[in-house]
Amino acid sequence: MRRAFLAGLLALSLAACASTSAAPQRYSGVWDWHFETSSFRTDEGRGPYWLSGEGAVWDQLNAPLQASGRGPWGRVRIVVEGELSEPGRYGHLGAYERELRVTRVISAEPYAERASTGS
Repeated sequence: MRRAFLAGLLALSLAACASTSAAPQRYSGVWDWHFETSSFRTDEGRGPYWLSGEGAVWDQLNAPLQASGRGPWGRVRIVVEGELSEPGRYGHLGAYERELRVTRVISAEPYAERASTGS
């Protein structure tokens, strides 16, 4: 009886510690896509995160670059839904602390840097 209780308690403890997949969150910012670089920084200045996506999502992220005729590289202003990884080593040579895995593209457009209006 005692063993069954301890086994049940252990199973309950492990279940409480297990990570559950959180619902995707919305992120907006600028994605910088270049050779060995897939860097995303939010409008709030968080990041850079390694940005990844698969299939149709990747095609939607790249569409503004392809349409501009300057592709395949460049910068894109995006609004996406995705999952931010736990801290670790991501991207080329593990240079990024986190990875944003995009699951849905809401909008993607070429990024045009604003000219400074210095005095």
